[in-house]
Amino acid sequence: MLLLLLVLVAAAAVARTCGSQNQTVSRDEAIAIATETVGFEPCAQPICVQIRFLQRGIPIRGYWLVGLAREVDAQGEPVGARSVLIDVQTGDVSTP
Repeated sequence: MLLLLLVLVAAAAVARTCGSQNQTVSRDEAIAIATETVGFEPCAQPICVQIRFLQRGIPIRGYWLVGLAREVDAQGEPVGARSVLIDVQTGDVSTP
């Protein structure tokens, strides 16, 4: 029973790390791909460009989730925001 538990823990650890090992699209490249996809330049405020690394699927595959906003309103909230999901290995755009 202990051996089975050790094998399962080792398999889970390998599965969690394998998805992030093959990153070929950098954060900056992902932002450029997302900007081209949405068709507008995000505003210069830091809140207008948000990016997160996600792992999805079995086997685990890495994606960049990039959120871009056209502008910021009077309260400092992003306006006209769009999200783009980008495959880290290929650079292909998916629907979030």
